[in-house]
Amino acid sequence: MDAVIEKLKNARSAAVLTHINEDPDALGSAFALCHVLRGMGKTAVCYVSEKPQERHKFIGGDYVIYDKDKTYEHDLCVCVDCGDMKRLGDRIKLFKSICSTANIDHHRTNTLFADANYVEGETSSTGEILFKIFEKMGAALDDTAARYLYTAICSDTGCFKYSSVTPDTFRIAARLIGYNFDFAEIARLLFDTDDLNVTRFKAALMDSVESYAGGKISLVRMTADMYEKYSVPETEAPNGVEIPRRIEGTQIAVCVKEKHNRIEVSLRSNGRADVSAIAEGFGGGGHRAAAGYKITGKTMDEAARAVIAACENAVTAL
Repeated sequence: MDAVIEKLKNARSAAVLTHINEDPDALGSAFALCHVLRGMGKTAVCYVSEKPQERHKFIGGDYVIYDKDKTYEHDLCVCVDCGDMKRLGDRIKLFKSICSTANIDHHRTNTLFADANYVEGETSSTGEILFKIFEKMGAALDDTAARYLYTAICSDTGCFKYSSVTPDTFRIAARLIGYNFDFAEIARLLFDTDDLNVTRFKAALMDSVESYAGGKISLVRMTADMYEKYSVPETEAPNGVEIPRRIEGTQIAVCVKEKHNRIEVSLRSNGRADVSAIAEGFGGGGHRAAAGYKITGKTMDEAARAVIAACENAVTAL
């Protein structure tokens, strides 16, 4: 942590990056870091891979969409919530162009790709780690920074219901809600708000759940034609893996999704199965209870058969 803090304190201008397909932990963490660094008198810019999803617009608009044809000048690049340099997408060019780099993350499979790396693989969220960093470096928080951090933590803990939640998580959340922002509204927008088309999309997924290994594995498929049928852009598709995860008896939930001419597989564990180990077997990664990977050159049926076989091996070994 000290090496990362030293870089943050010494920087004059920071580029803040996170993984492609930015989720609320990534956005909240990046926005909080930029806001706090500016409060310290520094320049800070969050560069995103593309415009964030419409349902995440409530988090804020403190970002610049990266243009690979432009040149950006900074003396520090900080990656937050990004487990692998490859997950920066085109922004790898920006990362490599900056002489000093730092990496702050909570993915156990993080590749430690920066000059200074601080990774807590068992911590609930990158937002929780950032709170600890800000506290140790004596950086002042305000209502805006607290809102960003709370959004990050609330999102990646499933509103404080995942096994990654610890007493420290609750203590930090309690500190944050002492600031002036509507934390109940954040939870509602994160977990209890969908437009009508997305709701119908989810209903179709619920109606098509597949069960394997005596109900220990539950899987849904999100096919390319579903986006058109329900008038939902790929970028706004629901988090399909949460649907099979809720089914009683499920130990591993799977969503196999067609997206951008590739297959994306999301995995969730409801018990002792380590889904990050399954994802690593396919070139991906993540956490023990939540992981994923991407593959090309395979049909959806081939991808589904392969992941089902891997999951069956995992639950048999328990």
